[in-house]
Amino acid sequence: MVTQVIRANQLVKRYGGRDAVLNGISLQVNEAEFQMVYGKSGCGKTTLLNILGGLDRPTSGEVVIDGQNIVGLNEDELARMRLDKIGFVFQDANLLMDLTVRENVRLPLKFSRRKDGGRVEDLLNKFDIHHIAEETANKISGGEAQRAAIARAMMNEPKIILADEPTGNLDIENTENVIEMFQLVRKDFGTTIVLATHDRDLAIHATSTVYLSEGRAVEEMPNPR
Repeated sequence: MVTQVIRANQLVKRYGGRDAVLNGISLQVNEAEFQMVYGKSGCGKTTLLNILGGLDRPTSGEVVIDGQNIVGLNEDELARMRLDKIGFVFQDANLLMDLTVRENVRLPLKFSRRKDGGRVEDLLNKFDIHHIAEETANKISGGEAQRAAIARAMMNEPKIILADEPTGNLDIENTENVIEMFQLVRKDFGTTIVLATHDRDLAIHATSTVYLSEGRAVEEMPNPR
């Protein structure tokens, strides 16, 4: 049985009196799917991910995450939903530079108050960053930082990972490595991934692809594999 984890229906987002950044976008993502959202800069990719993750609110429309309509939730409820169900990965890894890789990975436990239970070590090994665990974040490479960011995003065992241009600052080799990490997340943990990118070539790695054009239209493309 296919389980729908994300559903967005007729999303509209306007800022002030400007034209809509998103204009009637609908999509759905199933459990353990790797959906890639691509389009040129300014097409609304980041706005869409922020709304799906409860970091921003739509002007109108519906967002259902794991069976829960999140549009009407207050800020505390949204924060709890994000903590329990969603991991975020950004273009900049957003690690705390004065903390070690290990401390960055375990940081979500501070807010969720969950026990480690060996998960930090498991994730350090899974994402091949155990050898740099005691290095501070300002001493590691961009590719290593993104692997640490993915490990951190997985710390609370989220159902969903939202990744906004996570390979935008990486070279080809590190881009391939990071995409492999997302594939690992999907296959080994059953996590649903929505990844926004301007790089259409990455679509070959996805199970489904959505195309945004200036926030005005969404086309679901055939599975490229």
